[in-house]
Amino acid sequence: MMTKTATLPMLSPPQWTWLRRNTPLLIVYGLILALVIFGTLNSERFLTDRNLLNLLRQSAFLGTLAIGETLVILTGGIDLSIGSVVKLSVLVAAILMNGEPQNTIPAIIATLALGAFVGFVHALAITRLNLAPFIVTLGTYSVLRGIALNITTTPIGRASPEFVVFYDQKLGPLYALIIIFLALLLLAMFVLRRTPFGRYIYAIGGNEQVARLSGIPVHRVKFGVYILCSLFASLTGVFLLSRSGVGDPVIGDGLELQAITAVILGGTSLFGGRGSMIGTVGGVLLLGLTGNLLVVLNANQWIRDLIQGAVILIAVALYKQKGRR
Repeated sequence: MMTKTATLPMLSPPQWTWLRRNTPLLIVYGLILALVIFGTLNSERFLTDRNLLNLLRQSAFLGTLAIGETLVILTGGIDLSIGSVVKLSVLVAAILMNGEPQNTIPAIIATLALGAFVGFVHALAITRLNLAPFIVTLGTYSVLRGIALNITTTPIGRASPEFVVFYDQKLGPLYALIIIFLALLLLAMFVLRRTPFGRYIYAIGGNEQVARLSGIPVHRVKFGVYILCSLFASLTGVFLLSRSGVGDPVIGDGLELQAITAVILGGTSLFGGRGSMIGTVGGVLLLGLTGNLLVVLNANQWIRDLIQGAVILIAVALYKQKGRR
């Protein structure tokens, strides 16, 4: 008698390609789900409206910063100065605002203009002087940090009362800060998926020489992404001022590493040309959940630092690319 052998279902080429392309997304969101389940089972405070809304609000800061960093990394570049831009933006906004309601809008506009100028300088040095983005932004990281610490080493200035209220302002069930972040995220997703500028970003990251030969305005696109990246960093500084209420020079320390880690965790290639905003959001939420869960469980500070450092190492190990694919 002939016996029937069981056959395992085979993935078709399109299914396999989709699975391979979206593996980073599946990993990061799988880890998020695992952390949510773990937190729910180990703490009654974790799955409360108050804790979850606070988690999303805190993630909005890093998320806004990571949106700009994603744009830069997709082109094959990097911006190491965003933490220093945040630091300087907090100080400038606090000094210009000086607790006066009539200074709020001018202070915000001036701070955002500062961020745009920093991004313009980055793009100018990278495109016209042919300097490596790593070197340029590492240099401005130190320069901007030095300027900020030269201004003050202690809290200075203060936000206007109306602006401080913004941090706790709600529109319906969500904080206004979360809604603004979601709006920026959707806009960034639309730009990347539906506009020529977004397609140019991926093309440059995939192969800059081929993109240039294809008629893509490489220099103009780089000006766009670096200006946007620094602009988002300044906006993050403005948001953080609404939380602190004063220009604290400690704000911004280490944010560049957190943002880059979130982008890498989300599956964006450090060589450019591959990645998505959905992945970046996943990386931001994973970092936010990790920190939030450690606080909820009352973990010691050294354990928090140890675990967050391990997350960074795992991110680099998981998504390090041996070369362009």
